[in-house]
Amino acid sequence: MKSILLGFRKTATLATISFCFMAFGANAQDESKTVSGEVLDMACYMAKGAHGEKHKGCAAACIKGGAPMGLLTSDGKIYLLVENHDKKEAYAKIKDHAGEKITVKGTASTKGGLQGLVVDELKEKS
Repeated sequence: MKSILLGFRKTATLATISFCFMAFGANAQDESKTVSGEVLDMACYMAKGAHGEKHKGCAAACIKGGAPMGLLTSDGKIYLLVENHDKKEAYAKIKDHAGEKITVKGTASTKGGLQGLVVDELKEKS
């Protein structure tokens, strides 16, 4: 009986340690990052590939209507922009820049294949 209990404790300890490493590994991709690119409305971009100067008015209307925002970088990467609950103003300011190129600082994260950026700051143009 004592050896069974000892074996159970070792297994439970190993399982706990493994879980901690897996949880740490899941967040290992999170990193502070500054990203520049065009503010997209994800609805039109995903449905039609729409972006650029000609789409700016539509993007502004879609974002105002609640479409999620993304950031298209010069190398073709797309980040889903996500509001930081502690810094809501920065995310709100981005809505005024639909179809424009901006620079955003935040926490980049990939979850389930989706690349996102939790917005901390909209960098002012220099």
